[in-house]
Amino acid sequence: MQPRTVLFVGLAGVHATIAWIWAGTSTLGPAIAATIYGPLFVLDALRLPVFGNGASGGWAAPSVPGWVCVVLFWAAVWWGVAALLARLCRR
Repeated sequence: MQPRTVLFVGLAGVHATIAWIWAGTSTLGPAIAATIYGPLFVLDALRLPVFGNGASGGWAAPSVPGWVCVVLFWAAVWWGVAALLARLCRR
């Protein structure tokens, strides 16, 4: 397996594990929410349907296309970081 692929799986796996374990805690909860809602706010400004119907006075949950966009965004970020690290380690 290529080093880039191994690095990508490792980085994305760590990100997903941290999000899964510490999402409800008060220390990392806001940071994890920012990794989800940050990209969605940008896409919402472009008028893409990334949010579902929200409760009155509350935050709207991401819609299915919203979750797909979040996963694709972070996959692209971690793939880019893995490619850069693999290139730096090769030299």
